[in-house]
Amino acid sequence: MKIKLSHLLIPALGAATAALTVSVGFWDNSKAAILTALSVIGAGVLVRLARGLPFTNVDQFQLDEARKISAAVKQSIRALRILIFVILIAMASLVLVKGLADAAIAALPPDTQFVEPVASGLIGLLLSYIFVRITAVIQGDVALVDLQSEFFVRAVERKQGERFEKARNSASDLPPANPKGYGKVVQ
Repeated sequence: MKIKLSHLLIPALGAATAALTVSVGFWDNSKAAILTALSVIGAGVLVRLARGLPFTNVDQFQLDEARKISAAVKQSIRALRILIFVILIAMASLVLVKGLADAAIAALPPDTQFVEPVASGLIGLLLSYIFVRITAVIQGDVALVDLQSEFFVRAVERKQGERFEKARNSASDLPPANPKGYGKVVQ
């Protein structure tokens, strides 16, 4: 699995931006809408996880093609599994962030200023990471469809080639036939 720089950079920027500009109160006030969006994304991930392998007729494919498809589907499933766990962590964080931040502020010395930015940055990190992972999952599904399309075309080409060879071989086994009435004297 390749980790792209953008997969790390975008969540880091999201965390920094949230830590510097967004208050914990904002996350608390916005949690209903964000939780709804995360629930929809999570439901989509669960539906996608339930899909399984996209082929039913394995006779059309060669072994290397089946291995490539299986590897691509397994990679997609691993990415979806990670994504659903991050979504659940983000949802729990949104619900608990205000209470935990208030408890930490009450427990720490009065001049402590880092609790809210760290809590807000954590939420920003999780939401940014979810956005990046959704984008990566979509790209992975598009790549899987491209792979499926390529193998589908190859399978049809192989099938057509087999039919052509079979027709050519069966036609060459027979002696050439004369048309009806060949050699008849025409008056």
